[in-house]
Amino acid sequence: MALRAHHKALLGAALLVAAGGWGWSWITGATGSPVAAEQAPLAGGAASAPSAVNVALPERMLVSADQAGAPERIRSRRADGRPLFADDQALEQARQRQVLFATGDVIAREVADSPLANDRRLKDGRRWIRYDMEILAARAEGDQFLLPVMGGEAQEAEIEAVEVIQGQYRWTGRLLGPDGGTFHISQAFGDRYAVGSIKTTRGEYLLEVKDGKGWVAESSKEFVLPPDGNDTVSADGVGGHHPHAHPQDRAPKAPAGR
Repeated sequence: MALRAHHKALLGAALLVAAGGWGWSWITGATGSPVAAEQAPLAGGAASAPSAVNVALPERMLVSADQAGAPERIRSRRADGRPLFADDQALEQARQRQVLFATGDVIAREVADSPLANDRRLKDGRRWIRYDMEILAARAEGDQFLLPVMGGEAQEAEIEAVEVIQGQYRWTGRLLGPDGGTFHISQAFGDRYAVGSIKTTRGEYLLEVKDGKGWVAESSKEFVLPPDGNDTVSADGVGGHHPHAHPQDRAPKAPAGR
């Protein structure tokens, strides 16, 4: 498996660990693909019980016909049974904000006590960020926002797809700058947790956020290859024991039974 696939595995494993044990399926298939065909039979049941579906499905497939339009779908989004926005005014205020996250020295000092921080991460040069979960929560396909990219100014980004799995959301889209690029960002609103990847001509970057604070870093900062250069992932790489993750970032293994 290519190292790029490992990034997706890490994000899924990170969500599994940080959000308390619920799983995340990374399914990428264009409409009309075999993957999409396999999803189709699930759509009917998913519309009545989206929290029970264990595969990523387009959001528009999971709502009633009168909610299929983007504005109605955004208003119907919920976390733990509660609307993401108290009213239309709160939603409109979120839509007026554009920048997904901010960074700076002050933010770096604020995150020292974050559950995502450790000695290595605080010293390896990654950017620490203040992240606004409402930016994506207030947007659907075709909407745009500003996505800061490492080594450059914030770029316009456009959402191309919104998927849902077990009540959690994933936004996928593209960067509109001259160099292009793509992004995949998932948010678990009940846990105030987000993970994602941004691919540009400069490289691939990962992000992770908890309670509005987190980091963005080159993907290479989150992985180390073994001496033999083998970058495959075995089954014991699931659930925080990724074989190529830095030792400081690996979840502790449970003690052996006596």
